[in-house]
Amino acid sequence: MKHHRVRFVGILLVSAALAITSASAQPTEALDQAVAARLAEHAAQGGAFYYTAVGQTVDERAGVIYLSPILNDTNEPIPGLIDLALVVQSGRTWSVTLPGDAGYNAVYSQISPAVLSAVDARPYKPSADPALTDTRSLRSYRFPWVSGQWATVTRSYNRHGLGQIDFDLGAPEIAAMRDGLIIYANDQNSMNGYHEGAWWYWNAIVIEHAPNEYALYGHLAPGSISQWIKDGCTEDFSRANCAVLVSAGEIIAAEGSTGYSSNPHLHIEFGQAWGVAPYRDSKDQDRDADRLETIFSPYVYAEHNAGFRGYAPVDVGRWSYGTLLQAYHGADAPADQNIVRNGDFSAELAHWSASGQISWAVRDSVLRFFRLNTADPPDWASFYQNLGYGADANTPFEVQIALANDSDFPKTVTVMLRNAAGARYGTIECRFSLSPRAPLEIRTMRGITNATWGLVRLEIFVNPPDSVSAAVAGQISVQRRPSLSLTGTECS
Repeated sequence: MKHHRVRFVGILLVSAALAITSASAQPTEALDQAVAARLAEHAAQGGAFYYTAVGQTVDERAGVIYLSPILNDTNEPIPGLIDLALVVQSGRTWSVTLPGDAGYNAVYSQISPAVLSAVDARPYKPSADPALTDTRSLRSYRFPWVSGQWATVTRSYNRHGLGQIDFDLGAPEIAAMRDGLIIYANDQNSMNGYHEGAWWYWNAIVIEHAPNEYALYGHLAPGSISQWIKDGCTEDFSRANCAVLVSAGEIIAAEGSTGYSSNPHLHIEFGQAWGVAPYRDSKDQDRDADRLETIFSPYVYAEHNAGFRGYAPVDVGRWSYGTLLQAYHGADAPADQNIVRNGDFSAELAHWSASGQISWAVRDSVLRFFRLNTADPPDWASFYQNLGYGADANTPFEVQIALANDSDFPKTVTVMLRNAAGARYGTIECRFSLSPRAPLEIRTMRGITNATWGLVRLEIFVNPPDSVSAAVAGQISVQRRPSLSLTGTECS
């Protein structure tokens, strides 16, 4: 199991049910003095910025102090950025641990779950303005990995924080979620800052996907950004260093574990603004013994929750640990057009495949088929066609098929539209009973996809295993029907 702890530029867990409050919770003179002394020490050591405490969430034993980084050369705060100091009391003495300090993560583990669940940096950061983004645009992202491949959710918005989601990719390649402009890219960091809370060592790409819509792809593997991207970027990491157009689905980098990460994964952040922060090289990444030189790191702020195609932001927020998802970056199936090839069997069995214990043949432009009477595996009889398109979650489809029974025994035909990767990943299914000598009649199935499918398959099963005469099928069509409003599967 992979465990990904927080990156403290945006806060993860929020609870209104706790009696611990920011800024005024459990204040003590000793705590205030300890924080002031540690921040003064940090400032005296040098670097591009110093910290100012702007609030706190603590109980009588431990907690967090919200820190605003202030640039030395302008005395202005770095916009949209809040770090956390960790405070723990031992006897009458408070210790103060800053991001980048040795043992930061060990100190974090000493803070009670009750305090951590109340931590919320949002009051100290700019909020997203809903008027600046198009709701439809925010729901048009695709998954950030290769089409047809899989990933699992490790934390979504409800656990990770506003606009932040983590994925554990089944294959390391990362894909752009939408068309856009790559404005920042850096894969030259090699350090993992998990134990020190040093998030700024992550490699990352920032893409402007639309006006006021930025996405950060973080924890990238060292040296993994695609060369065609690097060719359009400079190595001045203190500011926007790229202007490279990218299309949805293009490979941009590989999953890694740089920065504040316990294991390789992909961290995504959505926001209306972004920036670059100058941190100290506290881990001496280049081994030159200078820990005050600058490591530049991108970040996103004014965070907002985005949706993925077929999933509203609220749906994404509900994803639990281990939710399995498949990507699709291809074209949508054309609306209201039949995507079945040779659905009238005029080309005999072209484009169709048989599976299991089936006997089938085309005669008079219809398919006659039955299930063999055998106990040999496999325990089914079907024919199928992969339809050449994937589908977003909640895509409505309509399937029509002419069915008949030219035998003296009842038969059952099951029509299934499913993810070609396996029925366990989602199906739309209807079972049609055919009485003896039932004439040819159009049957209709309507339903919606339960998830994103990398490839749609139509499969038709026949029962029982009687080796008797035949069921009959013809005039098969599958159409994507965007105008349909469905809550379940309809069979008629």
